[in-house]
Amino acid sequence: MGDRLQTAPARHWSTDEVANQAFSYWVDTVCDRFLELDIDSPLREHFHARLDQCELGPATANWLCADVQRVRRTTAKIARAHPGFLLMQLRAGRVQIRQAGRITPLHPGECILLDGVQPYEVECPEATRSFVLQLPEEWLRRWVRFPERLTPTRFAAQGWSAALCAAVGSLDIDSCDDLALSRGEVADQVAALLKLALGPQPQDAAGDPQLRDRLMRTLRNGLSDPTLSPAAVAAEHHVSVRTLHYAFAAAGTTFIEQLMHARLTRARELLSDPRLRDVPVIEVAARCGFTDPSHFARRFRRRFGIAPLAFRRTAGDARP
Repeated sequence: MGDRLQTAPARHWSTDEVANQAFSYWVDTVCDRFLELDIDSPLREHFHARLDQCELGPATANWLCADVQRVRRTTAKIARAHPGFLLMQLRAGRVQIRQAGRITPLHPGECILLDGVQPYEVECPEATRSFVLQLPEEWLRRWVRFPERLTPTRFAAQGWSAALCAAVGSLDIDSCDDLALSRGEVADQVAALLKLALGPQPQDAAGDPQLRDRLMRTLRNGLSDPTLSPAAVAAEHHVSVRTLHYAFAAAGTTFIEQLMHARLTRARELLSDPRLRDVPVIEVAARCGFTDPSHFARRFRRRFGIAPLAFRRTAGDARP
């Protein structure tokens, strides 16, 4: 009961409320009240849409009705806000969703789990009605430990997926206060069904040293590339950037720490090699992925307690 008494009232926005510039109003409303998105439509002059929204415990429930549109969640938009994960159900119409290199058609009644911090695109070739539940990352991880490894996942009318789709389909803006459970308890029920629909979880990063070994091998092989990034390494192994970071975190380290360690270790090897004594230190730095010689010198001194050139001389003196 206390959950209901403290819940904020439902919120509503509609293009019917504006006389002109309905499409601009819709874009501003969606970006401000729902999610930062790029939206386009061939019906800009006569666009109709509506957004209803309420809190569902830790989650936020959104009911959307809109004319033909194309929606994109871009990297630039992601940098501004991190909504966690999205459980979307199509109620009417047709959509096609692209995320992580996969194209997923969605039919009425079906659901899909999307990662809100990975780019995606939704094509709506006709007017649609949909429901989107915004799931905070920290809360969802209590139910699904590594959800980023499971997106995008489509849920259709079979097994526990059917139960999840039915439960989500029963949620309505006008009846959220008339449920037998509090809104927070309803959100927990949806999360439990989501976990069941996803099935047994894949081995997590902490228990997958082989993944870390593969990532480290790629990191060491590419350390000469100054633009080497977590995204590039993750893409090569067909895992999300989040999974990559968790793989390193499970071992008590980070991608950047391991990349810097590999580069400096390689630099020390090159500086110790008598065959390379005539190669300038600046060239050694470049071969190890450093574009700024002074940055390389500071990092090397901090790691080994001696400047690169002095280390080379000491290594030469130590050889018989």
